Amino acid sequence: MCEGRSSKVRHQTIIELLSTQGQVYVQELAKHFNVAQETIRRDLSKLETQKLLKKVHGGAVNIQSKFERNFTERAQAAVDEKKAIAAKAAELIKPGDTLFIDFGTTTFEFSQRIKLIDNLTVITNSPLLANTLQENVTIETILIGGQFNAAQNACLGAIALKNIAEFFADYAVIGAGAIHALHGVMDQHVDEAAIAQKMMENSDKLMVLADGTKANKHAINFVTSWDNIDYLVTTSKEFKLPENKKHPKTKIIVADVE
Repeated sequence: MCEGRSSKVRHQTIIELLSTQGQVYVQELAKHFNVAQETIRRDLSKLETQKLLKKVHGGAVNIQSKFERNFTERAQAAVDEKKAIAAKAAELIKPGDTLFIDFGTTTFEFSQRIKLIDNLTVITNSPLLANTLQENVTIETILIGGQFNAAQNACLGAIALKNIAEFFADYAVIGAGAIHALHGVMDQHVDEAAIAQKMMENSDKLMVLADGTKANKHAINFVTSWDNIDYLVTTSKEFKLPENKKHPKTKIIVADVE
């Protein structure tokens, strides 16, 4: 009876955490409840059979939101961090550069900054971002076509991937659903991950923008490892790559939040 009652408490707490955080992790839950990780895995399996969550590597995500909120909600989160990251990342860009930019709330803030830089060429899959850049008449903006996803405010899918393959850029600038010191960059949406991967394939350098809330987290879809990332611009002062790894080329730039 005791175990039954405690499991009910764990299940209710897990659901509550998912409703507010979108994702939970086995290791963290095991510590929180002071139980074995295998106990948490059984809890998650049971909740998944009840269609209350979806298990992913290392934890579970909210099955209703699939850990992906709409643009308005996402844009309101960590606003000051995103603005600070955008400002710092824009310092790396100079007139004449060509950029791929995928769409996210942090890359949108980045577009607000780089629209002040003349003579750029920007290739993006976001109509909203393209419209922002058109405020500077010296910026040539190329809008990638494809199936429009209103929730992501972006064109995705096979057509978009085919369009991206026709161009090459100095930089690919991408957002991140999560960054992990061991695994690299991840995203919550499989089509967005594919767009980011294609952009980085056709670029000389890769820049990842990720606020502190994304640090040391997991997401469903793997995007790339640190070996392929030239710059990580973040607000997380604590985020470090493992010292025992071969030194990757990634330069971590920390933006200060005012």
